[in-house]
Amino acid sequence: MISYFRSILPSRLILLVLLFVAIQLPLIMWGIPGTSPELLHMLVGERLDNGFSMYHDIYDNTAPLSALVFWLIDVLAGRSFLAYRLTAMGLLLLQALLLNTTLNRHNVYATKDYLPALLYLVLGSISFELNMLTPLLIGNTFVILSLPYIITLSREGFDNNRLFVGGFMLGLAALSYLPMALFLLVGAFAIIFFASRTFRSMLLMLCGFLFPYAMLITYYLYTNTTQEFLELHLLRPWHLSVAFLRPPIDVAKLMAVPAVVLLLSLLSVASLPQRLVFQVKFQQLMWVWLLTSLLVIFTRDEISVATFILVLPPVAYFSEFFFNSSRKMWLLNLVMLLVLASVLVLRYRLVLGINRFLLLDESPLLLPARQLPMRGTTVLVLGDDIGYYTQNTPVTPYLNWELAQRHFGRLSEYQAGFDIYQNFQKEMPAYIVDQSNLMPELQYKLPAIFGRYGPTDTAGIYQLSK
Repeated sequence: MISYFRSILPSRLILLVLLFVAIQLPLIMWGIPGTSPELLHMLVGERLDNGFSMYHDIYDNTAPLSALVFWLIDVLAGRSFLAYRLTAMGLLLLQALLLNTTLNRHNVYATKDYLPALLYLVLGSISFELNMLTPLLIGNTFVILSLPYIITLSREGFDNNRLFVGGFMLGLAALSYLPMALFLLVGAFAIIFFASRTFRSMLLMLCGFLFPYAMLITYYLYTNTTQEFLELHLLRPWHLSVAFLRPPIDVAKLMAVPAVVLLLSLLSVASLPQRLVFQVKFQQLMWVWLLTSLLVIFTRDEISVATFILVLPPVAYFSEFFFNSSRKMWLLNLVMLLVLASVLVLRYRLVLGINRFLLLDESPLLLPARQLPMRGTTVLVLGDDIGYYTQNTPVTPYLNWELAQRHFGRLSEYQAGFDIYQNFQKEMPAYIVDQSNLMPELQYKLPAIFGRYGPTDTAGIYQLSK
């Protein structure tokens, strides 16, 4: 298997794509478990498709470029978990091929092959979380797109203008997922390692990075929504703490296989013979990439398997040194087959009925299966449970309950009450699901709005009086 992919013949590429589709597609077509993060993204796209503007009419911190992608999918397919999963599958395949093409085109290794793409796609299939269309996955595509621009021409030392394009790609990555702005560190170290005019090159890349932000802020200035953009997205505080969306032991189990591959690869790197200066510098750059990825992952307020998509490019890069080492071929093939088998077992554990041995719990991410007391109507949830929106339409800007605290968390302030009143004047939900026990206070302080709602037979749910 290793020998087969040590070639760049078109037949290898075809088999690589078929292998990836064979791993992914059966489960996607078998049944797609709905998850809360995906539903939230769908609701953002749906609200945008209904003519509402991001941050002004939708209180959510989804980055602008990701919101644009969710809007496009809603225009084309509506609420469709299948469309989201297929789009994510296409992006993962695109990332693997782009990275592999860059590595081969710039002679990063002694030989050209498809082994990095093979490891990228196999390890990227280890969990359905890596096939969720997230802002992180969208942003990772632009980081990989920036790679040839920040290494190739800066190495040549005379056409550094393309560093502007590399910075622009990093800017688009940050517009997809704000913490990916930290990948400017990768661009900065690429300039230090390769560029002949470091200061000028840094300015070019920084201008490229800021250019999409300049265009976006200009748009928000014209639409008078700059303050909302700054408050809800750009200037949100960083959470320097580790919080897992699912049990940490589950994340560790699923990421054990990529961790073992990375460890074996790094041990192989230590025993490498002398190589070209460019190859050594590129390896140093990938070390920076790996450390930056871990920094982004462990400074976020929500960590799951999906966030580890960032480490796939460096893992795929370093894996080449193990699978192209001088070890016996049977041993390399055995390791590859074990990796592939482990991925298949973890991915198909529910179908195979072996999850009782692995004890992996996906319920924190999945939408609860329940009968809703209302269907096909407009709803507002005063709480974190967005599962009530699965068969209903959200109204008012309060889509993200954490960000809704800018109003509902300050009910003692006149301005917050006035803002709530203004938003409800535009849209009145047919039902309010009160998970925070706020309705008595709201009915007392804003009777003109919330006094029109009465309790239903289901505790905590209020219906608009006709």
